[in-house]
Amino acid sequence: MTSLHMYDNITSISCPSELDKYQVIKEQERISFTYEVEFVKSDIKWPSRWDAYLKMEGSKVHWFSIMNSLMVIFFLAGIVFVIFLRTVRRDLTRYEELDKEAQAQMNEELSGWKLVVGDVFREPNCSKLLCVMVGDGVQILGMGGVTIVFAALGFMSPASRGMLLTGMILLFLILGIAAGYVSVRLWSTIKGTTEGWRSISWSAACFFPGIAFIILTVLNFILWGSSSTGAIPISLYFELFFLWFCISVPLTMIGGFMGTRAEAIEYPVRTNQIPREIPARKYPSWLLVLGAGTLPFGTLFIELFFILSSIWLGRFYYVFGFLLVVLLLLIIVCAEVSVVLTYMHLCVEDWQWWWKAFFASGSVSLYVFLYSINYLVFDLQSLSGPVSATLYLGYSLLMAVAIMLATGTVGFLTSFYFVHYLFSSVKID
Repeated sequence: MTSLHMYDNITSISCPSELDKYQVIKEQERISFTYEVEFVKSDIKWPSRWDAYLKMEGSKVHWFSIMNSLMVIFFLAGIVFVIFLRTVRRDLTRYEELDKEAQAQMNEELSGWKLVVGDVFREPNCSKLLCVMVGDGVQILGMGGVTIVFAALGFMSPASRGMLLTGMILLFLILGIAAGYVSVRLWSTIKGTTEGWRSISWSAACFFPGIAFIILTVLNFILWGSSSTGAIPISLYFELFFLWFCISVPLTMIGGFMGTRAEAIEYPVRTNQIPREIPARKYPSWLLVLGAGTLPFGTLFIELFFILSSIWLGRFYYVFGFLLVVLLLLIIVCAEVSVVLTYMHLCVEDWQWWWKAFFASGSVSLYVFLYSINYLVFDLQSLSGPVSATLYLGYSLLMAVAIMLATGTVGFLTSFYFVHYLFSSVKID
């Protein structure tokens, strides 16, 4: 070893295969280990050399499953939408063709959504919380949608470590303007005044980030207690606080101020002073609301499996084009499911549709969290100890809350504009 130097020409050594011809090594004898490197010119371009390592496992199953899910959901959503349109159009045509006397007689004889005209826009319970959740849902939905579009176009690649997470945080901060605007405008529509818009804007700026901060802090204390190197350092906490209170909160307040300048949405009908009694039902209406989340979950669960695998099993996820299609399909299905359930509740004279419209599509988050638990039990058996399981459940809970706010906002806004259009199309004297 001392006599050889770098780049010296050395004749290669062929090792004998017979056992009796092996080299006998004496005790304390020095051995030289060598290897050879041969450089071969390749025609593959440099940016494409990592493609072999970025291929996802089970790609054929992934593509076929996604296509099958898309076709089934499009078919079901089309049937529901066509039946729904025919039913509403028939009711409106029948109602408008009658004269005034016949309309009065029809109102006395028939039951349905026409009888709740004086209560359908009555202020819901916990209206402030609803405004805040809808505003944060717009912020989260915008963040996720823009991130997926940029990733599908190649501007944000997981190959660049931290780019996706950094982009999502920046978009979330900027879209605080949208959260404040939507929250305050919905508040002014429900209340008829912009008084208290600062409280609404402040709540919108602190609601979801506060939930995320509490979950991350609890998980961080658990990691500190177990002396884990994965714990968030104190310096990063101060940086997050700075981004939260020095960027996100001011932008949300600016959006809320813009919401006060926007014209409030006027209701097409007047609300009665005395609320109408809701008829008793054989089964709780919330069972139907919770069951409605199964259809949006059907568009999501296959893609959810690959996303969880990329996060927790270290697999690569690069099919952002399909993820964008699934997101658009999820929005369409959430809107249709929420509108159909809102119409069903109005038909049985249940005018308390606000929260039910929100959770009809937002209930998909419950199934997402249950699926995450199923994934933990059957696919993450290699997790070491309760600390890792707690960490996984904490992040899954945060993801489920974000999905609930985003999908619930889609369902609520669609149902609101549907109810507004439905009752503005009816002639009421």
